Amino acid sequence: MSACFEAAFSLMKKHFWMLVLVVFVGAAIDSPLWFMRESKPTSDGFQISFQVLDFLQMIYYFAVASVYSYGVAYVFLKAVRKEKFEFEDALLGFKNYSRAVFSNILVVFIVGLGIILLVIPGIFMACRLIFVPYLIMTKKHGIVDSLKVSYYMTKGYFWTIFGMCILSFLLIIFGLVFLVIGIIVSLVWINAAFAVLYNAAEELHYKEACEMAGLPVPEDDVLDTETPSEE
Repeated sequence: MSACFEAAFSLMKKHFWMLVLVVFVGAAIDSPLWFMRESKPTSDGFQISFQVLDFLQMIYYFAVASVYSYGVAYVFLKAVRKEKFEFEDALLGFKNYSRAVFSNILVVFIVGLGIILLVIPGIFMACRLIFVPYLIMTKKHGIVDSLKVSYYMTKGYFWTIFGMCILSFLLIIFGLVFLVIGIIVSLVWINAAFAVLYNAAEELHYKEACEMAGLPVPEDDVLDTETPSEE
């Protein structure tokens, strides 16, 4: 766990401003979600408006905010792999639009169902499916197959991922002390750490995970398979 954050810190220093830009735009895209949440009416007389805002918030999250977050995961993974990247790569989630949207809906449904079932199953599944965005952005698996591969790739990593999530929460709390800048830097560090973890897990367990899921190993990645490495 600590090794992931240490490697992520070095990565963050090397590509600081570009990664800050990618995360800052993501925060701007997320801002309507906060606005709609804070704008919800509290009077019983406005129950219909409350439901409409809930529905719009859900649609915006799945149709826009979550899709961009897939592109963010892709940018950080390219940075970890020492591949050249630019801001436009953060928009490539929209190139995989239907796969990004429906995979995220399925993950949210599974995790939400687990939360209903005494919380712990939801936490467990959230950790086991955390690699889905990277797989959707870089592999040719179908949506359900991507969830299966993530589940098997994270076998034995639950406590590492759970610990990283706890540390991420603490970093966000610490970032609040420094307001917007602190939060952005914390999010850059967190995204980099999880990209480091995925990259390591892919190298060690991807083929094994495909075999356990009963899937062939794709020969090529979906996006930028010939992207040159940075010198």
